[in-house]
Order: sequence, then C-alpha cells, then structure tokens
Amino acid sequence: MELATLFGTFGIVSNTIWPLLKTRKYLLFGQLTAAIIMCVHFSLLNAFTGAAIMLLAALQASLAIPLESHPKFKSVYLASIVLTPIVCWVTWQGIASVFSSLALILFCIGNLQLNIKRLRIFLLMCIFAWVGHNILVSSYPGLISNALALVTSIFALVREYKIKSVKTFQLKRFLGI
Repeated sequence: MELATLFGTFGIVSNTIWPLLKTRKYLLFGQLTAAIIMCVHFSLLNAFTGAAIMLLAALQASLAIPLESHPKFKSVYLASIVLTPIVCWVTWQGIASVFSSLALILFCIGNLQLNIKRLRIFLLMCIFAWVGHNILVSSYPGLISNALALVTSIFALVREYKIKSVKTFQLKRFLGI
C-alpha cells in the first residue's frame, strides 16, 4: 500500500470520528489529530498548500482549545488567522490553493465560536471547500473522508438541535407550559 494512501486512510478514520465528539474541547483535539494526519497525506501527494494549511489548521485547533477558559487568549488566536493568506501565497499551486485556504478561513471562524452549534455549521461549510481542493489534487482518500465527515457532521449537528429541543420540552413540561 502506498504511504500517501495509508495516511489518507488514517485521515478518513479520524475525519469520520472527530465530528461525533460532543464537547468543544474534544472536538478540537480530534481536529488537531486529523489535521496532522492529513498534512502528511497531502505532503506525500505533493499538494503543498493543502499540507501547509493542514499544519496551520492543527496549530489553530490547538490555539482554539483555551478560548473557553481564557477569553483573553482570543487575540493570540486571531493573530494566527493572518497566516492563512501568507501560507496560500508562499505555497501557491493554483486554484487548489484557493480552496484549501477558504477551508482554513471557515475552519478558523468556526473554531473561534464558543457555541458548539455555530462551530459545527462553519465546519460543515469547511468540508465543501475541502471537496474542491481534493478534487483538484486527486485525493481520493480526502474525498472519501469529506463524504464521511459530512455525514457525521450533519448527524452531530442534528443531535445538537435535538438535545436542545428535548431539554426545552422537558423544561416546558416541568413548568406546566
């Protein structure tokens, strides 16, 4: 088995699992792990913008973890967003670079959200940008990963809304409304 395919397979597994994690902290740890694995996959495909963006995504996921407990850390996180256009420019590989950079921008905005529902919505949009990138660099593991992550992300988002509606129903029932 080719090494790029092996890392792509690990990426498929990790990108399928992390959207299912329930808390923001574990969701971000899952992103961090998946981003490192996909960074290696894209490097082995010579998709250097995708690899650099994944490395930057791993950094930004790790920087987003303390945002809940340390709100002043937000300035450090926001400063890291400036790296996106720099990485795109330095590693430019045509339109594929545009898609991977768009994915990172959506990823950054999503991980800035403390509300897990909003975070999940931005991450769903991010998946569509990665589809564009993965088509252009012929990353079949990436496309499979995108499809599975899309399914698990939608499932997790629906689960978030159902949890809220059940809690609201229980509260109304308790209050006799």
